[in-house]
Amino acid sequence: MSTAKIDVSIVIPVYNGGDTLGPMIEKILREKRINLEVIIVNDGSTDNTAEILQTFNDPRLIVVHQTNQGVYAARNAGIAVRRGDWLILLDADDDFTDDMIVDRFRQANLHDVDVYIANGWRNEQREGDFSNTIHHHQPYNKTIKGFSWINHVVGVREWPHYLWLQIVRSEYINQLQLTFQLGSSHKDILWTTELALGNGRFYISDKPDYVYCDNHNSITHSKKYFDSRTLSYIGVISQLIRWANESRYHEVKRALLIHSLEEARHFFGMYRKKTKDKPYARAQFFQHIRFVDLLKGVNSGRKMWFLLRLYMAFVRS
Repeated sequence: MSTAKIDVSIVIPVYNGGDTLGPMIEKILREKRINLEVIIVNDGSTDNTAEILQTFNDPRLIVVHQTNQGVYAARNAGIAVRRGDWLILLDADDDFTDDMIVDRFRQANLHDVDVYIANGWRNEQREGDFSNTIHHHQPYNKTIKGFSWINHVVGVREWPHYLWLQIVRSEYINQLQLTFQLGSSHKDILWTTELALGNGRFYISDKPDYVYCDNHNSITHSKKYFDSRTLSYIGVISQLIRWANESRYHEVKRALLIHSLEEARHFFGMYRKKTKDKPYARAQFFQHIRFVDLLKGVNSGRKMWFLLRLYMAFVRS
């Protein structure tokens, strides 16, 4: 194995991604301006993913095969073997600009930050058109500490927690001993929150460089997946509340509680419209979350009305 210094590690978990994985790897490996490694974690794919990976002969490509354990376990496996000074986490079915990797690397170093967050487009790249970008209300083009960023994003109700917009300094990840909590979905919210709770240096750019493709055939849109997504929201809400109750986070306590109530709103929408086993989801909610904690996150009449609806729906059931 080469001992050359690696600038950027790119970790891509994949499960049955043979249709899109090849072109994505080819595009990444065309980047020769910086030293990078591409870590593909094949999470027990049953399609032609393994065969696609065997067609590449590039020492920068590292393949980790594991039994199917879920996307967050796959990301953890990739993070564990990374060697780069910086980390980028991508999805196997999205797209990005030709200069995305090198631009993020250069900008993050230029501004001497721990976390650089780019912007992105939804479903299609539209140069010069910001109407379909991922975020619009961030403290753009300046350095901001993590606590201040949490207070800002909660205040404007826009939390761009998307992993594929980030490049993160490896030393910062090590300092925080950061890994993904296991589960089926929504753990990117907790990853990004932990990055910010480290109170490191953030830089948020308004420049889009990534195309998020909403794949309606993905597992997250499967009816079999809705119940686990509902339960994942419970884990997110309860963790936000636990952090809010830690004294070291007193500067963002109020913001974390407000955000926990916002995630409760997403939970309730999934619960009402798509969850099959409502009694189990309700029991899990009561086991892990107290209404009195959610009440502390109320900051408007609209939020109070929502919490009342949630309480009445659960008490009457």
